[in-house]
Amino acid sequence: MAKNHIIHTAKRPFGFRDILGYFMGDFGCNMSFTLISSYMFIFYTQYIGISLAHYSIIILITKIFDGINDPIIGAIVDRMGADKKGEKFKQWILRGSPFLALAATVIFIDAADWSYAAKLGLCIGGYILWDLTYTVVNVPYGALSSVMTSKPSQRAALSNARSWGYIIAGVPLGILIPLFTYEQVTKNGQTASIFRGERMFPIAIILSIISIVAFALLYLNTEERIQHTESEGEKVKFNYFITLKDFFRNRAILGISLASIAQILFIMGGNQLQQLTYQMYFRDGTLSSYAILTQIIPLFVGTALGGSLVGKLGKKELSTWPLLGAIAVYAFLYLVEIKNPILWITMQIIANSFAFGLAIYTWGMVADAIDYQEWKTGIRNEGSVYATYSMLRKIAQGFGQSFIPAAIAILIPTLDVKDAFTWTSENALAIRDMAVLFPLIGYIIIFICFKFIFNLDRKTVAEMQVALGRDEE
Repeated sequence: MAKNHIIHTAKRPFGFRDILGYFMGDFGCNMSFTLISSYMFIFYTQYIGISLAHYSIIILITKIFDGINDPIIGAIVDRMGADKKGEKFKQWILRGSPFLALAATVIFIDAADWSYAAKLGLCIGGYILWDLTYTVVNVPYGALSSVMTSKPSQRAALSNARSWGYIIAGVPLGILIPLFTYEQVTKNGQTASIFRGERMFPIAIILSIISIVAFALLYLNTEERIQHTESEGEKVKFNYFITLKDFFRNRAILGISLASIAQILFIMGGNQLQQLTYQMYFRDGTLSSYAILTQIIPLFVGTALGGSLVGKLGKKELSTWPLLGAIAVYAFLYLVEIKNPILWITMQIIANSFAFGLAIYTWGMVADAIDYQEWKTGIRNEGSVYATYSMLRKIAQGFGQSFIPAAIAILIPTLDVKDAFTWTSENALAIRDMAVLFPLIGYIIIFICFKFIFNLDRKTVAEMQVALGRDEE
């Protein structure tokens, strides 16, 4: 197989416009991703009325199907290559974004009065449609940073921007939506915080329009500066199975993949349990509005501290050792029952602040792992490598989103999330314990992955960039 050669195209220098544009990409993605990951579960199980068992099976199967789409889309992107403007990834983002916006609104159609079979059909069909369109946009977006710049400090800035895109998108979703969708209802002398799902469809429409604007801003403000060409007289024959074999020999991508799987299964999956904890244990679903602080404040802390330290210590080092602090705090929360919601949120802010490296530098570590595969093989197929990483994330999302309702059904059989009369103090305490145990396990696994599997410390990254001819000036 012929090896790829790199051309640095004559485009404007990397600058703030690129950081802003890349920020807008994740902001646009999370107008639908965060909406669906945060509210689809409660929308379909509490409002539409799909059983926990059926919902678990639907999410698991559709996510596995969607995971298979990722390497297919990545392979197509790599095969088609750049357009006449020299843009390999941006063209897919621009064309796919309107379809992604449409699919996100379909999921939240008010089907409360439909037949049960029709409800299942909407859930399955809407989710598959959204997953497919999300893949078409997100896989090119994820690979885009690797061709915007090769400099470690600039990649760290893009990774930071992507993290902020996720967080800032979560502000209106995390703060405003609970205020509009939860309502205190008293029935037979019992007061409960009820989810009003009929209000989700207009919210989805508004957020979808915002996402289209965000993707347009990404397209206008980012540049693909690095192109890969064939040696003169040679033709690169793309073979995804060779790329896949190299992927599983790549310690760096395996380490970050396993850490991301743990993050999705136990930390992001645990967010569903946090939502139920506010609703059932603290008896006020609107408290979810303040939960966004557990992500925003740690990101501020990480941005303030990490900017001056990442160059000296490295992304791996800065992301690994502070995790021990997060593990200690969540262990305390599991052992000590806290009934004050403000203290509960404060302790999570402290725990997640120790894990700021995971939030800020993950995407930069993925870009380094893509470079590592090229360093070891001489072949660069960033679209397929990122798509395989994304496939593993998607499968983990499927297991995570299906595992939570399945775990509730198995471990707390007397709890019916649709029936407030079953939200007893015993069942609420069980939900609270699960909401702490999940992130505790997740951070332990991530520490092991970063410390013992991911092998790109600061010195190795510098050596790799020099070998690839991309050492930072």
